[in-house]
Amino acid sequence: MRHDQGGYERTDAKAGATFRAGIYILATMVVTALLVVPFYRLLARVETAAQPPAAEVVKSAVSEPAPSFPRLVESEPRVLAGFRAQEDALLTSYGWIEKDKGIARIPISEALRIVAERGLPRFEAPAEAPARAGGAR
Repeated sequence: MRHDQGGYERTDAKAGATFRAGIYILATMVVTALLVVPFYRLLARVETAAQPPAAEVVKSAVSEPAPSFPRLVESEPRVLAGFRAQEDALLTSYGWIEKDKGIARIPISEALRIVAERGLPRFEAPAEAPARAGGAR
């Protein structure tokens, strides 16, 4: 073949060689799968055998299932009244918010009385950050 006849190849690719290359690739894939799959199953059995037994959960008595949410509201006024009663109980009673941190709640009326006697708390303004050297603006 002379190179001065043109800038492209003048012969076609060999179909038989291309077909054989595809067969070789397919055979390689099948052999690889035949070798890897049993090895994977062996490793899975070894890993499963090495695991501790699963924890058993023992139920002492069968209880009724917990209500699923969201629940259908059968009587909106009754539900609203219950919600408001729950809010009022929180707003008019003493209780712990975070006991380990010493945060408690007090009734609203008591809080208003304390603010009327002492006034609102005053907090000092934070000190201004010193200006950086170099005059950055």
